[in-house]
Amino acid sequence: MAEEAFVMRAHRLLAPRIAYLIGTSTPEGGPNLIPVSNVTSVSTDPQHVAVAVFKKWDTFRAMMTSSGFTLSVPVSSQLDAVWKLGAKYSHFPAGSTEEKLRASGIDWDLERSGYGPVVPSGIGWMSCRTIARIDLAGDHVTFVGEVQAAWFNPKFLHSDGTPVASVHPVMQQTGNRFTTAGHEMWTMDYFRE
Repeated sequence: MAEEAFVMRAHRLLAPRIAYLIGTSTPEGGPNLIPVSNVTSVSTDPQHVAVAVFKKWDTFRAMMTSSGFTLSVPVSSQLDAVWKLGAKYSHFPAGSTEEKLRASGIDWDLERSGYGPVVPSGIGWMSCRTIARIDLAGDHVTFVGEVQAAWFNPKFLHSDGTPVASVHPVMQQTGNRFTTAGHEMWTMDYFRE
């Protein structure tokens, strides 16, 4: 394969990535959830996250004008719902956003954040006020949000965010290939005295 072909696929070296569910409101004010794996923490004090959203998606248009967004972390047993929520990418036949949400079968809550729906049955969620929109002339725009509220599902995480046991988020390898975290968890103590 030519080196140029590798460059066009370089982002695949960053996989697997957790598939987060980004919640927004549609232009009509209804709820919307889509899976996005281009997410990272960019500050811990204050808590800031960056989300890169494809410019051709309705969610991009919503995030360009909204004051914030939500981010939920689904578990591996919710993969079917995640795939259906990614209807534009997965080509799941949903005629409208409302039909897509209903067909996904995932539970969502619109009362916990004014920015969009959250998924209370996942690993946890956060509600973020948008503080920056960064367009570097690529096919995605990066949205930076300051975390306003967060919740850890006690089924998966302790109140300090550490896992109760092995946590299995949905992770995208590439395209329609998914995986999850392994069944073992290691704790490394390099500087034990």
